Amino acid sequence: MSESREAAHPVWPRPGTMLRWLLAPTLAGPVLGFVWWLAAPGGRLYGDGSDYAAWLARDFAFAGLAALAAVCVVVFVVRAHDRFGFAGRSLAALVGSGAGSLLMWLTGAGLARVWGSLRSDPSVDGSAFGLQALSALALWPAIVAVVVLGLASILWSPPTRP
Repeated sequence: MSESREAAHPVWPRPGTMLRWLLAPTLAGPVLGFVWWLAAPGGRLYGDGSDYAAWLARDFAFAGLAALAAVCVVVFVVRAHDRFGFAGRSLAALVGSGAGSLLMWLTGAGLARVWGSLRSDPSVDGSAFGLQALSALALWPAIVAVVVLGLASILWSPPTRP
């Protein structure tokens, strides 16, 4: 009886579902990296990259975009909490969020190296467009992990015996 029940209600979703949950946040990373490079102080559109006061605002812009992306991922995870395979989807979304955050940083910094940033001064350390607080990379996956942990803790119920 338990074998047929497990077959009818799998713990892990199909591989295609897992791939979608992994790729969606991962592919959002380069898009957000492009937005970060455009919008952050010292990036392509405005700000002085050689002014050290703008470096904190640049990191906050990255953190804000990462938090916004995390909220979007969390909304989809919360909407799917009652479906079977919640653990697999959550894990895929968490790994995808980590990859998306890393790609966001690499895309923004790479675009600044290729097409330049606004008023960076090579003689000033740190004036090149980039992320000074590398801990901001952990913000996107951390928000996803905390919400998934909280959701699993609040909504968990013990398995029933057949």
